[in-house]
Amino acid sequence: MPKLTRFARGVSLLAVLGLASAAFTAPSMDASVSLVPTIGSVAAQLGVKVSGRADEEFMLGVQFTGSLQDPHKLASFGIKGYHVGARVVVACIALDRVHVEADEFDPPRREWVRVRMDANGKLTTAPKT
Repeated sequence: MPKLTRFARGVSLLAVLGLASAAFTAPSMDASVSLVPTIGSVAAQLGVKVSGRADEEFMLGVQFTGSLQDPHKLASFGIKGYHVGARVVVACIALDRVHVEADEFDPPRREWVRVRMDANGKLTTAPKT
């Protein structure tokens, strides 16, 4: 009988510890809220249209290709003079760095720029060094 009592005390102790640890954990977040920016949110900031992957998380190592829809948005990041329909490739190369490259066939040209991405997914131009 003492073994059963010891077992019961162990189980109750584990239950109490489990409840105590649950009380000290961070509150759960709504599943629809994502801390990681999506491909669609990054593409929209650059004026680029992507198809099929807009809801994917845009995190380290992810890249996507789209077509330029708003040249003025892309120009605000330093890639100027490209026309609607130009190909734009975007890659997350570090936790806070994004590589953006645009190219056109007529006339043939290619430019790239690196921009910063804050924790909320907002893109800003990288300071000149």
